Amino acid sequence: MPRAWSGPPPMLRGLCIAGLLALAAVPEKARTEPISAAAPGATLDGVLAIARRLSPELAARALDTEAALARVEIAGSLPDPMMRVTSDEIDRLRGPRQNKMIYMFEQEFPLWGKRDLKRDQASAEVARSRADARATESELVEKVKVAFAQYYQANRAIRTTEDLHRVVHDMARVSRDRYAQGRGSQQEVYKAEVEITRLSSEIVRLETKRRGAAARLNALLARPVDAPLAKPSKVRPLPPSAALDPAVLMERARRGNPTLAAGNAQIAAAAAGRELANKNWYPDITLNAAAIDRTGNGPPGYMAGVALKVPLQWGLHEAQQREASAQLSAAQTRRQAVELQIQGELGEAAADLAGSRKTGDLIRSQLMPQSEALLRSGVAGYGFGKVELADVLRAEHDLANLRIELLNNEFDQQRQLAMIERLIGGDL
Repeated sequence: MPRAWSGPPPMLRGLCIAGLLALAAVPEKARTEPISAAAPGATLDGVLAIARRLSPELAARALDTEAALARVEIAGSLPDPMMRVTSDEIDRLRGPRQNKMIYMFEQEFPLWGKRDLKRDQASAEVARSRADARATESELVEKVKVAFAQYYQANRAIRTTEDLHRVVHDMARVSRDRYAQGRGSQQEVYKAEVEITRLSSEIVRLETKRRGAAARLNALLARPVDAPLAKPSKVRPLPPSAALDPAVLMERARRGNPTLAAGNAQIAAAAAGRELANKNWYPDITLNAAAIDRTGNGPPGYMAGVALKVPLQWGLHEAQQREASAQLSAAQTRRQAVELQIQGELGEAAADLAGSRKTGDLIRSQLMPQSEALLRSGVAGYGFGKVELADVLRAEHDLANLRIELLNNEFDQQRQLAMIERLIGGDL
């Protein structure tokens, strides 16, 4: 009678399981899938270009700047002249009343450099509008960077969990074979099935998280939330530690932060406004010229005149000076407060990034190799029947959790880096 096949020997079975688990231990970047060239989302530079081009917020800011540029020309222009048409009587002692017409033009001329000061105020508003546009762009870029990193993290987490799901599914098949041959227990089969169900539920949760990240990224790109996105290929590398020195970052922020630039523009506008309030004590001049038509009752005549605004409303002008001085002091104080806030946020973000980087290095260089070694040892012991399946599943589960933790750590680093770059007003 031929002998019934009783399954692979324990050594071969252990090697098969080891090969399956080794597949799960391969780093994700070594098993990249082909990237679709039709849809955005593969690289951060690609999605940033789309966001800058299609953002309605940036378009609105550009229009605000265009309006501010027009106000510079308005501020430097003279007011419209005034035309007066007067019907009057010719002076005479007796006889019938006779009419004359007077056609007069009046033009007001602000003196003492008031037009230049108004133009300076408007130019400062242009600078502030441009700084606001840059601030809006910096905030948009930060949001896109964080959304892209979250999309990348969710995609990688799904692939890691799917790999683990396949491995546990194969281990469950092996445990069923062992149970059928009387080499294993039914409890091992149940444990493997429970782990498969748990991983299926985890994949559903991660798929939901990825769809949310994709919807958020699409919204920032001004696309439908369910528009297709390519698989993300990589995240940005971190800058060297020397570039994250708080003093160096703060110096860059003083030069490039758009909020500080807007504060400087507000100070310039307030300074011009205070100077203008001081000049309002000096009168403006109005010139007028008129032609007289006596309607056939005498030769035509001409008139000319000069009018001055007399600053007799002392309370009004003093209040204007106090208002302008208070606005200047407020702009300076507000600018100082913003700088202090940026300094604190930069220091905190740099410290958080340094801590996240050290944590990631520890996970990558120590915890991951230790967990992989523990898993290999458990697989070998399970192949010889010396280790329980529950212990192998726990080791693989711990390794998978470690990978997810590393992905979360990488996301934190990208988020902290995006915040630092928004605060300094540029990429590191």
